[in-house]
Amino acid sequence: PAGNDGRPRAHYIKTYRELLEECVASHLMSDVPLGVFLSGGLDSSAVAALTSKIRGEQIETFSVGYDEEAYSELPYAREVARHIGSRHHEVRLSRQEFFDSLPKLIWHEDEPIVWPSSVSLYFVARLARERVTVVLTGEGSDETLAGYTRYAWTLQNSRIDRVYRSIVPSALRELLRQGIAAGPLGSSLHRKLEHTFLVRDGASWPSFYFDNFYSAFSSAEAAELLTASAHATAGDAYRGSMQHWEHSTGDLLHRLLYTDIKTYLVELLMKQDQMSMAASIESRVPFLDHVLVEFAATIPAEFSTRGLAGKHILKAAVQDLLPKSIVYRQKMGFPTPWAYWLLGPQLDELETMLLEPRTTARGLFRREVIQRLFAQHRARRRDHGNRIWRLLNLETWMRVFLDGELPARDQEIRENLAAFPAGPAASI
Repeated sequence: PAGNDGRPRAHYIKTYRELLEECVASHLMSDVPLGVFLSGGLDSSAVAALTSKIRGEQIETFSVGYDEEAYSELPYAREVARHIGSRHHEVRLSRQEFFDSLPKLIWHEDEPIVWPSSVSLYFVARLARERVTVVLTGEGSDETLAGYTRYAWTLQNSRIDRVYRSIVPSALRELLRQGIAAGPLGSSLHRKLEHTFLVRDGASWPSFYFDNFYSAFSSAEAAELLTASAHATAGDAYRGSMQHWEHSTGDLLHRLLYTDIKTYLVELLMKQDQMSMAASIESRVPFLDHVLVEFAATIPAEFSTRGLAGKHILKAAVQDLLPKSIVYRQKMGFPTPWAYWLLGPQLDELETMLLEPRTTARGLFRREVIQRLFAQHRARRRDHGNRIWRLLNLETWMRVFLDGELPARDQEIRENLAAFPAGPAASI
C-alpha cells in the first residue's frame, strides 16, 4: 500500500533501516570502552543487534530487573543477549535498595523523580560503569515512531468522542462522568474508563490528552488536593505544553508526536542524562540523531499505528535482526513493582510519612484528601499508585533540598571538594 505521498510502505521500512544503521554506526565512534543498555524491549534490542552487526565482535550489554519476576524484563534481555552473542551483565534491585536510594537520586535529579524507572536506570548505569564508559540506549523511538499505546488510543478515542458529543447532550455526559467517578467500580475498571471519552472532556484538549496521560492529578483533582493558598500560586501546569500543541501542524498523530518531542521527551532525556551521569557514564541515543528524526516525521500516520500498536515501521525494519518473540511482544515500558509493593506494609509507612505533622505543616495539601486517597487505594476502589508516588517524591525532595536531610549528600560534597587542590579563596 502507498501513503498519502504516493510512496509505498516498503520505502519507509528500507530507508528507516538504512538511516538507523548509519546513526548507530556514527554513535559507536569512541576512544573508550562502549556497551549497550538492553532492556529486552524492541528499541534497545534493535540498537544492541545493530551494534553487534556493525562491530563484528562480542559487545557488552547491561540489564536491570527486580526480585519480583512478574515485573522484570530480564528474561527477554537474556534472550536477546543469547541471540546476538553479547557478553551480558545483570543487576537485580530489591525493594529496600529502591527506597533507600530515593533521596540520593532525587538530589542528583535536582527535582522530584517523575518515573520509578529512574531508579532502575541509575542501578544499571552503575553496573555498566564497572566495565565501560559509554553506552548506547533505545530512548527516542516511541516519541518519533508512535510507540506508546496512548497515540493509537487517542486517535480512536478522538474519533468516537466526536460522535458521542454530537448525539449525547452535555448535561447527560456530565451526569455519566460523575456517576463513573462516584460509582462502586473496581480500581482496574475505573482506571480503564478514566482513559476514555466517557470520563475525559473531548471539548478540552488539556483534559482529553494531558490530564489523561501525563498528570497524576487532573486539573480538577489538583484543585481539590491543594490548599487554598497553594492552589492560588500553582499556575497553569499545561501552559508550556499547550503552546507546543497549538504550534503543531498536520494530522492528529503528527501533532501528538511533535508535542511530545518538545515536552515529554525532554523530561525523559533529562532523566537519562542525570541518572547516567550520577554513575559517571555517558549515554548516547541513536534514535534521536537528527537525520533519523527528520525522516520519521515524514512517515504517514497510517504506516505508524495499527489497532492499538505502534512502531510498525521499526518492527518491519529490524525483524531480520531479532527473534519475532522480541519484535512483536507487548510493550512493558521499563516496569517497576510499585503497585505490588503498595499491597504490603509499605503503603502504611508512606501514609504515615505523608500525614505526619512535619509534612502537613508545609501547608500544600488537604489532609482529608490524602486520607481519602489512601483509603480508596487500600480498599482497591481506586488505583492511586501513581499519585502516591508523586506525593512521596515531592515530600522527599523537600526534605532533601529544604530541610537538608541527606547525610550522604554532605559526604559526597566533602569528597568532591577534597579532590580540588588547595588555593587562595576566590573573591566575588
